[in-house]
Amino acid sequence: MTAKHTALASKKMPPHTNANELIQKGILAHRQGKFVDATKAYEKALKKAPNELAALNLLADALLNLGKNTRALEAAGRAIALKPDMPSTWMVKGCAQRKLGKFDEAIASLEKALELKPDYADALMTLAGTLRDANNLDAAIDAYEDLVEMAPDMAMAHYNLGNALVADGQFDEAVIAFEDAIEHDPSHAPSHINLAGALHASDRADEALTASEQALKLLPSSRSAMINRGNALKTLVRFDEAEEQYRTLIANDKNDATAHDLLGTVLQGQAQLEEAIAEYRTAIKLDSRESLFRGDLATALLANGSLREGWDLYDARFGSNDDLVRRRKVGLATWQGESLAGKTLYIWREQGVGDDLRFASCFADVIDRAKAEGGKVIIETDPRLMTLYARSFPFAEIRAEGDVKSEEDIHFDIPAGSLPGLFRLEISQFPPKGGYLRPKQEQVERLREEIEGLGSGLKVGIAWRSRNMAATRRRFYTDLSEWKDLFGRRDIQLINLQYDTADAEIEEANAELGANIYRVQGLDLMNDLDGAAALTAAMDVVISAPISVSEIAGAVGCRCFTYGPHRHPMCLGTDHLPWHPETTWIGGMWNAPLQQSVDKIVQEINHLAAID
Repeated sequence: MTAKHTALASKKMPPHTNANELIQKGILAHRQGKFVDATKAYEKALKKAPNELAALNLLADALLNLGKNTRALEAAGRAIALKPDMPSTWMVKGCAQRKLGKFDEAIASLEKALELKPDYADALMTLAGTLRDANNLDAAIDAYEDLVEMAPDMAMAHYNLGNALVADGQFDEAVIAFEDAIEHDPSHAPSHINLAGALHASDRADEALTASEQALKLLPSSRSAMINRGNALKTLVRFDEAEEQYRTLIANDKNDATAHDLLGTVLQGQAQLEEAIAEYRTAIKLDSRESLFRGDLATALLANGSLREGWDLYDARFGSNDDLVRRRKVGLATWQGESLAGKTLYIWREQGVGDDLRFASCFADVIDRAKAEGGKVIIETDPRLMTLYARSFPFAEIRAEGDVKSEEDIHFDIPAGSLPGLFRLEISQFPPKGGYLRPKQEQVERLREEIEGLGSGLKVGIAWRSRNMAATRRRFYTDLSEWKDLFGRRDIQLINLQYDTADAEIEEANAELGANIYRVQGLDLMNDLDGAAALTAAMDVVISAPISVSEIAGAVGCRCFTYGPHRHPMCLGTDHLPWHPETTWIGGMWNAPLQQSVDKIVQEINHLAAID
């Protein structure tokens, strides 16, 4: 025996400790949050009594708290084998399985816990969370709703229900859930934070600002609350205040890529493009994987006239987020300008009607290439545009969106929005005249004859707003009343081009303001876009908000006045819309009243009416 072993042997050993004493020692440590000590005590107890149920149950829970999920699962399994009707043990087993990513098994274990104890609120809460982890949002929401019914005073039940509803895009319902959570626990800052986010998503920016400021009172350092506050201020067009909020975020963490990107957005909104570009570049440097940052940089570069780099980055619109454009694969390869000799090129649409119409200005370039090289072009579009496109681009085959046959040999495909990156790298590459779409001439003449019957004077088509009047977009649109200086005049005849249900607005303006806006009967401006194009072409001039009506006017070559923000990306660094030479762009600064743009357009119309 060595000296060391001799010394050990000479020590007085403690008296034998039984399993129950070790369990009690573990429980004391357990209650104090000393899970390592608790685990050691339970394991010692189990060496003395391997089938001690209490030790197995407590050991499983302690191991779960330590993140030792595999061992926790093993201990819980041993306990259940001894006594299968213990709901708390099934709960621990389900939690361990959830943390190990075994969601189906976890769901089964948690459902067993609830079968044994139907009023087990913690198990129902965990089950709901596991269902959400498993991407079964409908079942998760049902479970959270059951939990709210079971424990209506549990703030966390309402809070988690709100989070699940947000994930499912049910923002109005989420607002109610977060408000219920706050009612039961007014000091819970995350409820205020997430309420602000849900309110903002519900187009209630004023309330979102209030909620975010309340969250910051409770948790002044909250990054999420600061982001929510900045976003609400941005939506309310309080760009200077939003800028200050985002700068505070950056002061707190200069490596916060999202904060730099958000700062870029408000700088761009204030037409400070060089500064915005610098912030976007910083965000990308900090997180090069984020498509949103590259997309924001692309729009700023285009707005600043940097077409080559802007178009190069424009593919970032095909990001991983649901709110970005969906990339599709139609042909064998994406077309990058290769020869089309003996090849078929499929051009697919990607966004709304306005973008479809704008990018259609590049179709003639593609078709000329294909005709010269002996290739074929298929153009995909909104079904409402098919007859108009077929007449305008007779060499190409026009199809409705998604009409691709699996047996077809499509050699190349390209999204319509990527065509400018091949054909519009310089402003000089834009055609000097518009009118690339050809409405049905007989219909144009018939409609012109109809509106000539209204009397003498300038025939002015008017569309004043979008269908989508969300707070983030509302500042770009007008009310009919703002055009009152054009109403009731003999030298101007106003004709409606608004494509949605605007009858009530027009009737009110006609009755109360003497607007005398004429509506062509029997023409569905929403669904008959060929007819809408013919009516537009019949006008002397068009006034339009930045919506598809202005794109139709530009596409048919009708003179148009369009209003919108100063330094709009699609102006491409100019003071006009290169896509549509006959369109005059009236840009306004973010903090200037829109009425200034309206007044400029009225002045232009007065001039045209005077010389008509």
